[in-house]
Amino acid sequence: MPARRRRTESEEVRREQLLTAARKVFQAKSYNAATIADIVREAGVAQGTFYLYYSSKNAIAVALRDRLMSKMATAVGEAIHLATSFDEKLGSLVTASFQVARENADLYKPAFMGADEAHPEMHSESAEHDAFLHITTDLFMHANSAGDMKALDPEITARLALGLLQHAIIEAFVFGDGDEAERLEKGVHEFLANALVR
Repeated sequence: MPARRRRTESEEVRREQLLTAARKVFQAKSYNAATIADIVREAGVAQGTFYLYYSSKNAIAVALRDRLMSKMATAVGEAIHLATSFDEKLGSLVTASFQVARENADLYKPAFMGADEAHPEMHSESAEHDAFLHITTDLFMHANSAGDMKALDPEITARLALGLLQHAIIEAFVFGDGDEAERLEKGVHEFLANALVR
């Protein structure tokens, strides 16, 4: 039994090693220019080892994107919990999302610039995305029940709100260098507050 536990820990360590290496390589060379050979060289492992964990360069980019979404969902959940009014909770949703994006701006280019029609897995829903959607839907359901939010479908509203938020973050950190992040963050909060707060 202990041997099995050690093997699992070793797999987690190796996966982390490859993700860290991929992040460094994508940042240094760009997603499109990076190769699996670059990633394994940075990780200090054999190329065959890469394929034990990830099927392709796209797959490891998806894993980085999912990790980013997981961080964002956790940060947003904690921030919303600390806020009191519905407007403050909306502000917390936006601010926490942008804060995680600022801290991980280098991940947005490989996560979303590689997301074209040739790589449909980059568009796929994930458990991490679902967690973020669930937190936002719950926020809107409770606000709706309390009469703090205009009478709108909570799940559809959450999907639209997260789409707007994601687009604003991509504008700030993929197509821009973060200079407009503050304006975009403020704009998303104001838009959501004006559209949703009763």
